[in-house]
Amino acid sequence: MRLAGRVAVVTECGIGETYGVVWARALAREGAAVVLGDRDAARAGAVAAELQAAGARAAAAALDVGAQASCDALARLAVERFGRLDVLVNTHHLWHELRRDDASDAYLHEVLDYNAVSIVRTARAVLPAMRAQGGGRIVSLSSIGAWEGGPLAERLAETGTLPSFAYPASKVLENGLTRFLARAVGPSGITVNAIAPGMIASPATLARLSAARRDAFVARTALRRLLRVEDTVGALLYLASDDGALTTGQVLVVDGGLVMLG
Repeated sequence: MRLAGRVAVVTECGIGETYGVVWARALAREGAAVVLGDRDAARAGAVAAELQAAGARAAAAALDVGAQASCDALARLAVERFGRLDVLVNTHHLWHELRRDDASDAYLHEVLDYNAVSIVRTARAVLPAMRAQGGGRIVSLSSIGAWEGGPLAERLAETGTLPSFAYPASKVLENGLTRFLARAVGPSGITVNAIAPGMIASPATLARLSAARRDAFVARTALRRLLRVEDTVGALLYLASDDGALTTGQVLVVDGGLVMLG
């Protein structure tokens, strides 16, 4: 029970066995009260009800990470309902619903804002409570897309135009902001880190990949396997608990050994 008596905010649930759902369950199992936000309030409420049925303390609300007021409201809910706020877990990200053929500047800025700039808004929201109690943990969901980028050359060959680089650019920005935030809030006892998973063997991801492309990706990893969301839980709990008290400004890659091989 590494998080007994603590309160965690999770910023997106998603549909199915997503990071938001799997990580929320893991936080609850370790004793945390969990406050869930999502663009769909009903979806957040369903996950909170599941946690409550399992004996955990949980609450939920609608969340728009593009609006500071909405982020502030979710942080207030955590403090009002459970008395404190110890952990912020930024699970919100555009991936499956990306418009990959949209190379417009407007869409590039939309993805950068949702996937990266928003973590500054959520950090602003939790900062007063964390500073008042002498510390806290912020953990964001990044991606090996910051290094890997996907089939960018293939898209150029197919379309004759440059892609927008929206997703990989958002993850590069997120990783940079993680370091800047860590330096800014470190004197307040707050750590800021990110987890960059490799390719997850979710039904939605596998549906987008041919068998040949999947096998080629696996062959490039040191451990010769795809990941499940559950494979990232250990990294989350390390960074969210006292185990990671002196780890900050880091992007922890959990990818079966792909990025490190280049």
